[in-house]
Amino acid sequence: MRVAYVEMIGGAAGDMLLAAFLDAGADRGAIERALRTVVPAGWTFEPSKVVRRGIAATYAGLTVPGEDGDAAHHHNRSGKTTTTHAHRTLADVLRIVEQSGLTARQRERTASVYRALAEAEARVHGTDVAKTQFHEVGQIDAILDVAATCVALDALAIDELRCSPFPVGHGTIGMAHGAYPNPPPATAELLRGWPTRTVDAAAELVTTTAAAILTTLGTPGPRPDLTIDAIGYGAGMNDFAFPNVTRVTIGTALSAARGSGDEVVVLEANIDDMSPQHYELAIERLFAAGARDVWLTPIVMKKGRPAIALSALALPADEDAVAQAMLAQTTTLGVRVRRERRHLLERSESTVETPYGPVRVKRAGPNGSARVQPEYDDLLRIARERGLALAEVTRVVAAAAANGEGR
Repeated sequence: MRVAYVEMIGGAAGDMLLAAFLDAGADRGAIERALRTVVPAGWTFEPSKVVRRGIAATYAGLTVPGEDGDAAHHHNRSGKTTTTHAHRTLADVLRIVEQSGLTARQRERTASVYRALAEAEARVHGTDVAKTQFHEVGQIDAILDVAATCVALDALAIDELRCSPFPVGHGTIGMAHGAYPNPPPATAELLRGWPTRTVDAAAELVTTTAAAILTTLGTPGPRPDLTIDAIGYGAGMNDFAFPNVTRVTIGTALSAARGSGDEVVVLEANIDDMSPQHYELAIERLFAAGARDVWLTPIVMKKGRPAIALSALALPADEDAVAQAMLAQTTTLGVRVRRERRHLLERSESTVETPYGPVRVKRAGPNGSARVQPEYDDLLRIARERGLALAEVTRVVAAAAANGEGR
């Protein structure tokens, strides 16, 4: 199991998370291609190497010059230029995401982050989620930051995102509604139930966007036992007494690396009153909530009624999120849960050069006898871009993957 551990050494912002994943090896080109399907134009993406208090890091350089000609520009807490004009609702953001070319999992993860943001804003302002208007977090750069993180998690084959306690500074923060206490109310709402640590800095150390990303897609906890594969530092623009960086450490959990297996939960519900058309979205939402696998089994219930047993496999840390998704996205009134153990082959991911360019591949098994499987999303993208049959692309890429060493 591949784990990404996020340490908020000098805070966290949406672009700092993106930069940390870039620094850890996420492919810039793949991320930009995905983001161009969300918002095709009107922004630039120019990552650069910088140094923060002696630590070499990557600055994301994702900039939106302005959404409207009369919009007022300002610098947000991570140093990026944004505007304060466009006030999007949750429906506006979800429409942008749904119309994008992101994968179903990436779309649902991005949408889930914004649903969490909308719920937090609604509690703060005493309004309905549907009526909530996003200010800073509704800007195009924030939407792209969230989407980019979801793309990076897939690109780096991250199974679990875990994060350190959130640092909290003091003083007040200037926002669209005026001067707010630190952390701003929406951020404070998102951090309910999560560990925080007090830092002697008169600054907003964790932006609302970063708080939403990490509390929606991640789990709290100490640094896990890992065989470390990559380390990345994402830079902000502030100059504190400590490095203004977010560090992400990526590696294989030691239990998985040893091939000794791990513990999983199986969640199930018997359903006899739901339209078959609704299962497609329900399955997408379960995967987005953290399910590792989802399947449907035809069964017969009481009084001879034909029905479906909906099952999902998840890690214990994702049990609640997957259970809530199953309850919310289906007509079931309850979810059964049982714990099981599984044995795993050693797994790794690399990139191989093919006649169509770089393609991600997954390997499972010991060196010398590993099974090699090209990433389906890459195969599909190539087939669409080049107008080729998927079977032909698969054949060519599989041959290159079988002969390539990877990187």
